[in-house]
Amino acid sequence: MYTDGSSRHERRQTFSGWAARAVQPITRQVRQISGAGPGGTSLQAETQAVLAGLQLVPAGATAWLFSDLDPVTLLDVLRQPEAEAARHHLEELWVHPIARNSNRHHQEIHRIARAAESALRDDLEPDGAGLPNAAQDMHVLARAADADLPLELHTPWRLPGSTGPLEVQALAVTYGPRKGVPGQIHATLSLRLGDVVGTGRSPDDALADALSRVAGRLGKASLVNLSVPRAWSAAALQGVQGAGTVRVVLTDYPPDVPE
Repeated sequence: MYTDGSSRHERRQTFSGWAARAVQPITRQVRQISGAGPGGTSLQAETQAVLAGLQLVPAGATAWLFSDLDPVTLLDVLRQPEAEAARHHLEELWVHPIARNSNRHHQEIHRIARAAESALRDDLEPDGAGLPNAAQDMHVLARAADADLPLELHTPWRLPGSTGPLEVQALAVTYGPRKGVPGQIHATLSLRLGDVVGTGRSPDDALADALSRVAGRLGKASLVNLSVPRAWSAAALQGVQGAGTVRVVLTDYPPDVPE
């Protein structure tokens, strides 16, 4: 798996682009994805590329990640809750920090990230329309095995994964007014992975919004069992609606809701 992201400031605006490619070395199958958006930093673009790349790899597989992020930053990214969830479905992940543009796949993926970024600056819709042709080209190149070896910057790290669902437990929720927005409520949902904030016009709406953020972040690549108190069932089902990889598990423990 090869990932890259970048940002650029021009015309008094900042734009960022990212891309990821997964190559199956035995069958020579290629899967890839890219995107772009206004704002953001190079680190955020690199992080998005890594998360998207992890999602391209099938469950139960062993993956090798090649990234030109510096080794310490790359490990920090992979230890974030979103990355923990995105690689949870893998058997294991080998992390290879490499020098920038040190091989053909990484050169090409850098070009795609820049192309997505440029299309956005030119007011074109960054929908990845050019990717199918690029993927077909990569199929041909992959079959020809015309690739040089990456230049490693560090001894690879092994990060273990799991082929089972990610178990996430909602521990507590607290409510408060949303500063500067009359009629809006903040709900701060506490998980073992950290706190998530949602907003809404009522406590149930704010809780559902917080749960939807959990489902959106953690359910992109992994199967997730989300345990919530039975009293939250309506908000939980509303929050995970459309997240097909997230299952709500109702439990009998009471939520700790301070007055």
